[in-house]
Amino acid sequence: MRHAALSRRALLAAPALLLVPAARAELAFPARSVSLVVPFAPGGSTDLGARIIAPRAAHHLGGQMVVENRPGAGGATAADAVRRAAPDGHTLLFAVASTHGVNPAVFDDLPYDAERDFAPVALLGVTPFALVVRGDSPVRTAAELVALLRAEAGRHNYGSAGVASMPHLAGEWFKAEAQVTSEHVAYRGGGPALQGLLAGETTWMIESIPTIAGALADGRVRALGRATKRPGGRYGGIPSLAEQGVADIDAETWIMAVAPAGTPAAVLARLNAAFNAAVGEQEVRRRLSDIGTEAIGDSTPESAAAHVRAEIARWRAVVRRAGIRITRG
Repeated sequence: MRHAALSRRALLAAPALLLVPAARAELAFPARSVSLVVPFAPGGSTDLGARIIAPRAAHHLGGQMVVENRPGAGGATAADAVRRAAPDGHTLLFAVASTHGVNPAVFDDLPYDAERDFAPVALLGVTPFALVVRGDSPVRTAAELVALLRAEAGRHNYGSAGVASMPHLAGEWFKAEAQVTSEHVAYRGGGPALQGLLAGETTWMIESIPTIAGALADGRVRALGRATKRPGGRYGGIPSLAEQGVADIDAETWIMAVAPAGTPAAVLARLNAAFNAAVGEQEVRRRLSDIGTEAIGDSTPESAAAHVRAEIARWRAVVRRAGIRITRG
């Protein structure tokens, strides 16, 4: 009888014993430095955002965080590498709207599934887009641009950072909502697209605030409206296109920390708290604002996941409406 009682106690204790290694691993996190993989080359606004946030997130995490740049394939190279990493919280992707919003909506042949292969940690910041024309343009409002494009249909082009880029899709979204026609001119990046606008090669464009900030500040371009509905922020004084009744468009880019799918919930919670604390710091928020990004600071893994789902659905609707389908090939 005594032997049987001991056996029963051992069986009851077994599940708890099996959980000990996993629990210890979570409690010990981080066991080494955390890699924050940026899907673009050093020097861009995404890379700058990562380097502003990473040291402070590491401080709140009680460890080290190293920014690692893995450019290529519009962000797919980095995303694919992170999805294959061990789901232990030590390798994260600094995801952006292209990797986890636009690309899944446009491409059928991505090497990753933006929803299934990742566990979102926290939405960290958003960057508005704006509809702009040259500073010397006679067009002074969004309504005037719509009137011009309707009156002179087929005579005006718009530029973007490239085919299937967010500025391209935002431009198509605007055209559909405003019921205007305008030929798309694809450039190799936002900077060249801005130069094309300034040179008179195009009439208008929709681009992220950081790309046009200098030209906006010195009057070389004029903002006719924000392409996002999100209120406030450094450029909250520019009325949105939706507020003007011109186009029901809501386009913004964003940054988010995501981990490989299967990362333990306790690890995600630790990371979430560290990132939220980092972007909640006044100095971090100021530095992000300087590069055109509005810090979030109150995101949860659940709200971040909902944001990804909503963004993919949003851009898929735009892609279907515009009839855009591209194979990365």
